[in-house]
Amino acid sequence: MKNTKRILLSIVPTMVFGLTGCSGGSSSSSSGDALNVSGVLSLGNSAQGLEKVQSFAQLEEAVSAMSVTLSSYKVSCSTNTTPVQTATASVGSDGSFNVSIAGATGQPLTCFLVDSNGNKAADFLISDSSKKDLNGNAETKSTTAFKKDANLGTIDFDPNAGEVTVPASNISSVVAPVTVAAAQVFDPTGAWTIGAVDFSLPNGTKAPCDSNDNTCHGPPSGQAIYLKLWKGSVIADSSDIYGLQVWEGQNSFSTCGSKIGLTPAMKTSLGVDFSANGGADSEFSFASSVANFADQISSQTGTVNLTDGWKMDTAKLQYDMMPNCAPHDVTIAGTTYSNAWVCGPDNSSNYQAQLGGGCSDANGNPVNLNDWSGITCGSTSTSTSGIKTMSCSGNANINGTVKAVTCTNKWAVTDASYAVDANANFNWNDLNASKISSGATCASIANGASSEALKIAQLQCYSQYYYQSGMERANACLPKVDMDWSATTAANFAIVDKIRPQGLIFFEKYSPFVDGTGGSLMTRQEHYEGVNVNGNSWVNCRVIEVGGLNIKKISATKLLATYQSSTITTSLTKPACLAKFNGARESYMFYLNK
Repeated sequence: MKNTKRILLSIVPTMVFGLTGCSGGSSSSSSGDALNVSGVLSLGNSAQGLEKVQSFAQLEEAVSAMSVTLSSYKVSCSTNTTPVQTATASVGSDGSFNVSIAGATGQPLTCFLVDSNGNKAADFLISDSSKKDLNGNAETKSTTAFKKDANLGTIDFDPNAGEVTVPASNISSVVAPVTVAAAQVFDPTGAWTIGAVDFSLPNGTKAPCDSNDNTCHGPPSGQAIYLKLWKGSVIADSSDIYGLQVWEGQNSFSTCGSKIGLTPAMKTSLGVDFSANGGADSEFSFASSVANFADQISSQTGTVNLTDGWKMDTAKLQYDMMPNCAPHDVTIAGTTYSNAWVCGPDNSSNYQAQLGGGCSDANGNPVNLNDWSGITCGSTSTSTSGIKTMSCSGNANINGTVKAVTCTNKWAVTDASYAVDANANFNWNDLNASKISSGATCASIANGASSEALKIAQLQCYSQYYYQSGMERANACLPKVDMDWSATTAANFAIVDKIRPQGLIFFEKYSPFVDGTGGSLMTRQEHYEGVNVNGNSWVNCRVIEVGGLNIKKISATKLLATYQSSTITTSLTKPACLAKFNGARESYMFYLNK
C-alpha cells in the first residue's frame, strides 16, 4: 500500500472549473458594517436521514445522527482579511442560530460548527447545482461575501460527513456580486513560504504544523509553494474565468513547461478558452526518461526509461509475491465484505479470505493504531457462520493519550464460490509453486497473454518500486498516478492523470473575492487508501477528501491564507476505515510570505 505523504493541501485533487466568471452589478455595503448570519440546522434531510437508509450500517449512522444534540454546538464565523473579524453564537435546541459579525458586510466570510470542546465539527459549504465540477457534481464553496444580513434558511447538517450544506439558491439575493474588472483582480503568481500569523487565531482554527511534527496533517511552517493564476474566458458569454495552480515549488512549474495543461477536449467540455495565454495554453509533456536519477533502492545513478510515465525499466520486485492473492467482494452469511483479500486455491481447492478488522477503545469507539508494539494477540475463535477471529489487546498511544484497546482480525476458509468450510485449513505452502521471488524484474512477471492475477502482480511490482526508489520526487515532469490496490483487473489498477503532473497540488477554478484582493478554490476527490489492521494485514478503504484554500492580499509580500480539509470513508462496514478516516474537519490559518 502506498503511504500518503504529507504536503500542503495533502489530498489528491482534480481540476475543477465552473462556467461562471465575474458578473456585473454593484454593492454599496461598507466593510465596517455588522453582518447577521442566521439559519436553522436540520438532521432530517442529511445523508443519515432515515429515508435514505439502504443498509444496516447506514441505519446505525442514521440513529447516531438522530441522537445528536444540536444545542451542544456553536456556529463560528470569521472574515478572510486582516484584521480578522470573528464571532460565535450558540445553536438552539431547535437548530436555530444567529451570528453577528462586526465588519463582515461585503467581506469574504467562512463559517463552521464547533463542538462543546471548541473543536471544529463541520464546515458550512455552499452548493450550487447550476454549476458543475469536472466529475459532474454540484460546485461547492466554503467562502462567500454577503452584501446584507443573510438568512440561510433550513440547512442540512450531516454530522458523520462533517458538512452543513447551504443551497446557493437560499442566499442568491444577498450574495455580494464580484464587480471588479479583470485588471483589478489580484494576481498571486509567485513563490511563497508558509509562516505563522501574528494574531490570535479564530475559534476552531489551527496554526501551521511544526515541520518536525509527523502527527500534524496540515501545511507545515516553512514549506515553499508556487502559485500561478491563469485568466481565461467562458465561451458562452465571454465573461472572465480564472484558474489557480498550486505547485510544490517553482521548479516543478518550470520543469513541466510553465503550462496550463488542459487538453482541447477538456476545454471544449468545460466551455472555456485560455488561448489568450499563447504558448502556455498547451498540454503537459511528460518525461519518457529521467537522466541522472539516484535510485534509493539500488544506490545507482543513471538514466531510467519510463513507460506510461511511471513504469521504470529498472524496477524489480522487492518482496516475495503471491500472484494468486487479490481483492474480491465476498458475501458470507448475508454480509458483503468489500475488497476482501482472497488467496488461493491451495491443493485442496480452498481459499482464504481476509475480511478486515480494526481496533476500538474501552468505549467501543474505532481508533487507528500507528504503533503495534504494545499489542498482544491471543487465541482464535470461530463464529457459527465459520468466520475466524483473532483478538488482540494492549495499550496504545491514541492522539497523545495512552488507552487500552482491543483489536480483531477476521478471515474465513472457503471454496471457489466463497462457501465457508469452518473445519478446513488453508495450506499456504501450496502457493509456493506460484510464488514470484524478490529480485525478479517487474517486466518479466507478465505479458499480454498472462492471467489477470499476474498482470496485477506486475503492476504492484512497478508501483512498489516507483515510490520506494524515489522516482515520485524526481526532477522531471511526471504525471500524477493514483494506484488502486483493491482493483480486481489490471486495467483499473493505475489511473494516470494526463492534466495534473506530480508536482501540481491543485488546479481549480479560482473565485475572486468581491474587492478582487483575494479569492478561493475548493476540491473533492475519491480514491482508495490502505489501513494497517494487524502487523502486515491491511484493509482497503474508499475515501472522500475535501480541501479548500482561501487567500487574501495583505501586502505585496504577504498573503493571509486559510486551508480547510477533511477525509471521510464510504467503507461503512470496516471499523479500521471508520477510525482512520473519521471525517475530522480541520482549518489552518497562516501567512504566505515572499
